[in-house]
Amino acid sequence: MRAIDRFAGVPLCWLSGALNALAAPKRAGSGNEVKTVLVVKFFGMGSVLLSTPVLSTLLANRPRPRVLYLTFSTNRELLEKTSLPIEVVTISRQSFAGFAATAVSALRRLRKEPIDVVLDLEFFSKFSTLVSVLSGARIRVGFDLPVRWRRSNLTHPVPIEHSCHVTRLFARQLEAIGMRATDDSGIARLSSSMEEKASMESKLGLTDHGPEVICLNINAGATSLERRWRPNRFVEVARQLVRDDPSRRIFFIGNGSERRYVGEALRQAGGEAAGFRNCSGELSVGELVALLERASFLVTNDSGPMHLAAAVGTPVVALFGPESPVFYGPAGPSAVCYKSISCSPCLNVYNAKQTACPYNTRCMAEITTNDVLDAIRSLPPNGGVRTP
Repeated sequence: MRAIDRFAGVPLCWLSGALNALAAPKRAGSGNEVKTVLVVKFFGMGSVLLSTPVLSTLLANRPRPRVLYLTFSTNRELLEKTSLPIEVVTISRQSFAGFAATAVSALRRLRKEPIDVVLDLEFFSKFSTLVSVLSGARIRVGFDLPVRWRRSNLTHPVPIEHSCHVTRLFARQLEAIGMRATDDSGIARLSSSMEEKASMESKLGLTDHGPEVICLNINAGATSLERRWRPNRFVEVARQLVRDDPSRRIFFIGNGSERRYVGEALRQAGGEAAGFRNCSGELSVGELVALLERASFLVTNDSGPMHLAAAVGTPVVALFGPESPVFYGPAGPSAVCYKSISCSPCLNVYNAKQTACPYNTRCMAEITTNDVLDAIRSLPPNGGVRTP
């Protein structure tokens, strides 16, 4: 998908925009006339979770519209975990052939649906823009960019503002078509099943009412690696937590592609010798939810697990540098470490969240282990945190 965006996206969007201009104008319509809505969000487990207040608002509308959600197949389990009555349509990203085949299949299905509105929640994707047009929807809502190829394909462009949280920005797409979005809907809450709890405990050697569990996430996704705090500092924080209470169990989480990075970081920093467990890639989404439910808190870079913990209700210590916590902060009990230096935030939707930092990620380097330990001690007491 990124390759399509990079090499063919702009000319294809110019072409579709030109065809839109030649076509007869369609009636703008409003939220009261909506029967079927397509929500498009591909990238980011956290962003998918942050889109759930939009889904809740749609489903609370009267009459309730039918809601389809187009995303990558890797996000299906997460969306199904929300228990929201939506229909998930997926595209594979395992290979180019798989992507092409599933994308064609998804578009064929969408063309058969009488879709009234598309809400494109991607910020800079050409592919999602093309999907909006090819869906045949008469109302196409998306974020406005200072480029003609995007604007010419939208019926309802929505300005981007970094001064509000992204959940609020997503809600403005609803307001663009006359649907009132409340500020109190919150992200969807997640919970694990008894089977997932039992499976997680079996894999990690835990039992009910056992030792206190603490999770750390040293990853920051496959892109924007500048968001990573130094792994040896995570390990030092873990060591201090165990010094305060030797019975604590420390788990470093991540997905399968991050397991090697986590393992090497623990080996170099002596985390393996301290007994810290690398469980990256060992747990399903449901099992990870069960582990986060069990954890007293999560210490994490700006990443998907940060929002997953918030959806579970587990307190979070979130480390921010290149991105602003005002825009992407956790939507739950949390303490944020953010130095707000002069060049931060530098990752934004206009540079496709890709930047070459000339300062060796000073924004993250200036966060100390004491900063993080102080943030842990400031977490709300109902999080189950045992204050040292």
